[in-house]
Amino acid sequence: MERVDNNFKARVYALVTQIPKGRVMTYGQIAALCGNPLAARIVGGIAHFGDPSLPWQRVVNKNGGLASGYPGGKNGHKTALEAEGVIVYDDYQISIEKLLWWPKGSTTLTHNLTPETSPLVVILGPTASGKTALAMEIAKRFNGEIICADSRTIYKYMNIGTAKPTNKEQSGVRHYGLDLINPDKAYSAAQFKEMALKAIDDITNRGKLPIMVGGTGLYIDGVLFDYQFLPLSDPGERKRLNNLSVEQLQAEIIEKELLMPANSQNPRHLTRAIETNGAIPKKGKPRPNTCVIGIQTDLQILKDRITKRMEEMIKQGFIKEVTDLSKQYGWDAQGLQAPGYKAFRDFVEGKKTLDEAKAQFVRNDYLLAKRQRTWFKRNKSIQWVNNKAEAVDIITTHLNK
Repeated sequence: MERVDNNFKARVYALVTQIPKGRVMTYGQIAALCGNPLAARIVGGIAHFGDPSLPWQRVVNKNGGLASGYPGGKNGHKTALEAEGVIVYDDYQISIEKLLWWPKGSTTLTHNLTPETSPLVVILGPTASGKTALAMEIAKRFNGEIICADSRTIYKYMNIGTAKPTNKEQSGVRHYGLDLINPDKAYSAAQFKEMALKAIDDITNRGKLPIMVGGTGLYIDGVLFDYQFLPLSDPGERKRLNNLSVEQLQAEIIEKELLMPANSQNPRHLTRAIETNGAIPKKGKPRPNTCVIGIQTDLQILKDRITKRMEEMIKQGFIKEVTDLSKQYGWDAQGLQAPGYKAFRDFVEGKKTLDEAKAQFVRNDYLLAKRQRTWFKRNKSIQWVNNKAEAVDIITTHLNK
């Protein structure tokens, strides 16, 4: 058996001991909970060569398959499970969806690992910094799945202008948080947090590494710092505020003597400030066992990338996408407030030239990138990297702690 760290082995023993009769866990799930999602094979070695008095019959492969290395082979494993009332099919498989067990609230594991504190990798940075490409590399290298923390890729049909991961990328690595709602619907940071936490549990349950990637600061911080978000407003009040212009929203904030949001041109931020009477979400403690990677990019390089990406988007059909969406949902739709889409409104309506629209697109995205950089500077736990190799080294070190 491969040499095993004694602390890791002790955590595996402590976890396996807790598995109830008639329930199972997977090798990968145990590895992830014990601090190393890559160690499923090591857990298998511990099972086959470790303490024989533990209930190893309750540990199966990721799809519910029985272990040929169990004493007596798969038949021996089948007999042991059937003695606990578990139904084993002719192909030596069990119903993993029904029998998978998770130690919610467990306090006996070394490092106090629970579903909320299993390993999480976060990759963040401004628009056009290369987050998606890095996340794909990390997911493939570390057997991970991706949770997209982007307030624009949540919208259906907005594919080109949001630089949404392609179908090919999504087929290679499973993604969460994409295509959740239509462009004319609202989606809150609280809703994202709820979705992301469920995704983290689901990914970890299957022995994989959850990787959250994006540039929407409040989405990311809501998970990292367990924000307690304020309740949604009355639908009638929300409808009234949605019909006001940016100038009218700003005037109402001033009249009520509320603090103006940092992004005073964003109608969503202005509306929320009025709805909550200036209150802000409560921030909790930082999430344990979380590796936060930030992509460090020079502003001029970002601007060049934004320009190049915008030209590529136009080649891919961005103008048609904008035109079709504006006809179907109207320019006031939530999704079409994204910087790139807003930049092309006057061009689509015949009020600006293509070159003017392009320049506005670059300017809008560049200002967005600067705001994102400012937001992320507040988080001192971010480990900034300049290339993929640095990110891999940091993540590897974190997972092997």
